[in-house]
Amino acid sequence: MNEEQKKLMGMRIKQKRLGIGLSQEEMSEKLGMKRTNIANYEAGRVVPPGNVLMAMSQLFKVSTDYILGLSDEEWHESATSDKDISSIQRARKNMSEDDWNRMMQIMKLSFVKAFSEEDDDDEDDF
Repeated sequence: MNEEQKKLMGMRIKQKRLGIGLSQEEMSEKLGMKRTNIANYEAGRVVPPGNVLMAMSQLFKVSTDYILGLSDEEWHESATSDKDISSIQRARKNMSEDDWNRMMQIMKLSFVKAFSEEDDDDEDDF
């Protein structure tokens, strides 16, 4: 992420925080971190880790892509929700390799049109 993107991300975090009427201190308490973390995110000095981005996304009711400046749309109704992705990632951690592979085979057979041949190399994305 370049400096311009970090500044956009920081501006969006600050804008959304103010939009829901929270101080940096109040937001840090909600997210379970120090106020200086919020200040660093808003200044674009630090990119929040994934778990913090997810928490901000839920708090602000916007997509992580919006926070990161990857999209100008605050929410994509048709996109997979962050909750869905988190659920799949949790399941992946709790599955054996055999179970994961079996699940992927079932999904590919059930939703043939949604999976292309080039997706075969991306099985471990989660």
